[in-house]
Amino acid sequence: MDVFASETAPFAVALAVTLSIAVLELVGLLAGLQPSAAIDSALPDLDVDVDAPDLASPDAGFSPLSHVLSWLSFGRLPALVVLLIAASSFGLIGFAEQEFLRRTFGFALDPWIASVPAVVGAAFVTRHLGRGLARIMPREETDAVSTRSFVGRIATIFRGEARPGQPAEAKLVDTRGKTQYLLVEPEDPEQVFPAGSQVLIVSQDGGVYRAITRLKPAP
Repeated sequence: MDVFASETAPFAVALAVTLSIAVLELVGLLAGLQPSAAIDSALPDLDVDVDAPDLASPDAGFSPLSHVLSWLSFGRLPALVVLLIAASSFGLIGFAEQEFLRRTFGFALDPWIASVPAVVGAAFVTRHLGRGLARIMPREETDAVSTRSFVGRIATIFRGEARPGQPAEAKLVDTRGKTQYLLVEPEDPEQVFPAGSQVLIVSQDGGVYRAITRLKPAP
């Protein structure tokens, strides 16, 4: 099947988006930027497990958007990783679907009709593959610990340089003794936290935590 044929246009675009995201992340790493952090910080607070009956109810205090994003594994993985899984699975499922129909029945569906099952399939692939990856990626070891409990704890910047509006990745040990990974930026707009800095988490704003320089005890 012609990759650029009209019946596969949405799926070709999805795979092009996949490539673009990968290039964006690579360029960001080379330039010392963090595209993933910028997207994560723009998302609503996703400290919710939609599989928990009490949190899945309408009275739990979480917006429908938060439930949908959490179901798709946003908040468990960096946003760009989730987008990569979603776009690539949509494109591959769409191509496979159209090729199967063409080889079996001699025709392909209108691309927008074919997109419906591809979207549904991509959503389930994104959810389950995202959860599988989250179990082996260290930044998502939340283990049902509320992220609000991170406030007041000491974190260490381990990747990037935290600036106001440009969070860096940090890690801390939670109340259960497990290492947690989060995005941190300075509370003071004139401060910068280089890698290796130990900081005190003072507040949470969505998926980003604000911190101040750790005060050393008096001798």
